[in-house]
Amino acid sequence: MLFSPYPKTKKEELFDRERELKELEEAVKRGERLILLLGLRRLGKSSLLNVTLNELTYPSIKVDVRKTYSEFSSVNRYVIGKMLLSGMSGRKKLVEEAKLFLERVRGVSVSRLRLEITSKDFSITELLEALNEYGEKSGRVIIAFDEAQYLRFGGATRYDGILAYATDNLENLTFILTGSEVGLLLDFLKFDDPEAPLFGRYHHDVTLDRFSPEMSAEFLRKGFDEANFNVSGREIEDAVGELDGIPGWLALYGYTRVTRKLGHEEALNEVLREAKSLIQTELSKLFAYSPRYRVILRAIALGYSRWKDIKDYLTLKLGYINDSNFSKLLENLVKSDYVEKREGRYIIPDPVLKRVFREL
Repeated sequence: MLFSPYPKTKKEELFDRERELKELEEAVKRGERLILLLGLRRLGKSSLLNVTLNELTYPSIKVDVRKTYSEFSSVNRYVIGKMLLSGMSGRKKLVEEAKLFLERVRGVSVSRLRLEITSKDFSITELLEALNEYGEKSGRVIIAFDEAQYLRFGGATRYDGILAYATDNLENLTFILTGSEVGLLLDFLKFDDPEAPLFGRYHHDVTLDRFSPEMSAEFLRKGFDEANFNVSGREIEDAVGELDGIPGWLALYGYTRVTRKLGHEEALNEVLREAKSLIQTELSKLFAYSPRYRVILRAIALGYSRWKDIKDYLTLKLGYINDSNFSKLLENLVKSDYVEKREGRYIIPDPVLKRVFREL
């Protein structure tokens, strides 16, 4: 179902991402060692990553770093090592073919189709070296970190240093990093920092954009036709205007209409309700850290776009804040991709979130 709200896994389930899929596949086949898959939230990065891994014949391992961090409150080497091994466990062909190499990794136990970390001697670098040796036999091994900006919480484990070592020395590994918080991901990787491990390293970037108005309308028409659900051209045009090319919101609008038999306005309100719920989840820690974030977002949603105007609004609502602290708060929102800076002005790029923030 085109309107399914869940990440896609098959090529035929994707809509208008043929160019990006081909670019990703060709980059891997070319032997690129570090690929970044970037874009705003709800543009379909996880779906594109899933399909890419399924379409390519190389063995692959995927780790959802945000989920891992939420579950374990850590992404140290034991946790990420556990998730990498978990991604291989149960996959008979992969485990059997890689077994010879994995058995030589300190702290890793190989038992039938199960792979486990058994001691504090475990080294994630040794695990990557073993996978690289296996990659020489299998052609390549792909390691995908979804929402890789959470690797910055590695503590004593410096993943930027590990990635630098791997891209320099492990020629049979390809790392694909996705990030919906592009600023935070690039801030973690620090390609432009002469003192950072990844300084100057080549990386191939694939960036997802929102659908054009024409493509958004085509997506909705095709989805409703697939479900044999009648909607008017005016409703499609209005939905495109409200949801502005964000595939996740377009799909949710279509899904709620089709599955719950909702009218146009009801479905749009359901999208807003879902967005409010997501915001409370995604930004709860940020709001708890400082209530000023909430007010800044509301100011921008209400149309205050200049640095001074936003600061004046914040001061009016919550009292004095010095320029340095205010700039830091604004910068954090930009890095998290909730706010975008264009030609000296600040905007909220997601139209649905803009409406939600207006009511915060």
